[in-house]
Amino acid sequence: MERQIRATTMKKVSFKEECYSFLRNAHYWASLKYPKNFDPLTEHSSYLKSYLELIEDITFYDQFRFIDLEGKEFFRTERVANDSIKISALQNKNYHPYVKAGLQLKKDQIYLSQISLNKENGEIEKPHKPVIRTVAPIFDNEENQIGLVVINFKMKKILDQIKSKVEEKNIYLLDDDLRVISSSTKTEDLPYETENKNSSLNNILNTRAITHNRDSSFVANDHIWSQQSINLNGATFTFGSISNLPTEIVTASNWLIALEIPPRVVKAELQPLFESLLTFNIISIFGLLTLCYIFQKKKIEKEQFYTELENKNILLTRSKDLLEENNSMMNEMNNSLGIRNKQLSDFNYLISHNLRSPVTSMSVIVEMIQKEKNPDILNQLLPKLGLVANSITNLTKDINEYVAILDNKEIKIIDINLGELIEEVKSEFTETLLDNSDFEVLLDLKAWDHISYSKFYLQSILQNFLSNAIKYKRDGVASYIQFETALENKKKVLYVRDNGIGLNLDKHGENIFKLYKRFHRNISGKGMGLFLIKSQLEALNATITIESKVGQGTTFKIKF
Repeated sequence: MERQIRATTMKKVSFKEECYSFLRNAHYWASLKYPKNFDPLTEHSSYLKSYLELIEDITFYDQFRFIDLEGKEFFRTERVANDSIKISALQNKNYHPYVKAGLQLKKDQIYLSQISLNKENGEIEKPHKPVIRTVAPIFDNEENQIGLVVINFKMKKILDQIKSKVEEKNIYLLDDDLRVISSSTKTEDLPYETENKNSSLNNILNTRAITHNRDSSFVANDHIWSQQSINLNGATFTFGSISNLPTEIVTASNWLIALEIPPRVVKAELQPLFESLLTFNIISIFGLLTLCYIFQKKKIEKEQFYTELENKNILLTRSKDLLEENNSMMNEMNNSLGIRNKQLSDFNYLISHNLRSPVTSMSVIVEMIQKEKNPDILNQLLPKLGLVANSITNLTKDINEYVAILDNKEIKIIDINLGELIEEVKSEFTETLLDNSDFEVLLDLKAWDHISYSKFYLQSILQNFLSNAIKYKRDGVASYIQFETALENKKKVLYVRDNGIGLNLDKHGENIFKLYKRFHRNISGKGMGLFLIKSQLEALNATITIESKVGQGTTFKIKF
């Protein structure tokens, strides 16, 4: 029964979703604002042209019609192939129940008809074509009702899905009068329309217990039944409309899905179970006797094993103590080697990275001196060359200090004048060294201007910030980098801001400070600067965060 309920529920949900889909289609056409005196065949044919292409592509549309308030069609299309439709002759439909019901609808109602075989001129169409119709009132742009939209939807595939068998069980789709709409026991759908119309439900289903009163599972005459009703009448939905006003569904019929397990299937499923239980009991008795014998034998062997194991554990404990002692020594050595390797790696990068800017600046100035003939300009350039040379000399001293740090395995902390250090770093870059540069370094060090830190690390950090601000500046704007100090919760904070091209933090936020991560493919770089900044800050218990917007700039916050 539980398996039946699951199977029936799946088919019920699938059928309801198809009905909702049909109703959504009708609601779409009803929500359009049609021209006044709407005439889709002549005056307003261009208005409907794009919609006809839409209808042509929706293959489960069989017929699409507009009907006036007297029940006469004023537009009619029929599907002639899977991917094509045609505009066909108009008919008078005022005698059809679905038209009469549609003309009684209010603006916020949609009508869903019974499932029936399509008829043309009073005769059932052949081959048989089961359809369901949705009807909704339509209004012009002045909110005057101009008629109805009627859509015939193909039901063949849906009914085939409903009556597809589930594990040799029979399934039926019934209407309000318990007439069979579709059944796995019948080849044709809606047999009451084509066969003996007086054939009773009992002759088809072999039971009188089916009812619309409740969803249930029960046993009747050795059959197991599961039934679930589908009642859409009176339900309200918004169908995702812009106004979000609910639309009421009016239906001509409710339905019922019934799933049947015949006695032969019940017996076929239970017989192997009874046989398996008997076999299992016999095997279990012999198995238990065998296990008792094995258990007693294993118990004796186990006692002997534990005696031997205890002796071996004593020897293992002695070996374990010696091994832990050796492992402790190895871990200390590995930690020392790891720290030294990282320091050497940082040192290698710092040598190549920090020397690059002043050496490049020196090369630029030397080249300018070689080409310049004007003595006044030469007199301006020579002091600049001296500044760069002095910067290289200071960097060499700092490198010697770093080598001493590696030897001493500790970082030297001194009192640093931040303003002087920034001015010293500025002299390493051509963009900040030359007077005619379009790049500006701004300082706001009112909160504090001295800090105890590693000069080598802080100089490297400032070089990286300045290098990035120059490298990623925006074209067409006056570029700058600003260093601003602050005190927050009695801690020193340094803000570093620029108005460069910025970063997309939603996309790259997790990788900003990772090694070898680059975010601007059109600008050269190795992706090590921000990683090194973070490493050097964290080495002395400082933290760094970032805020950035593409096209506006970036702000770094360092908390010491």
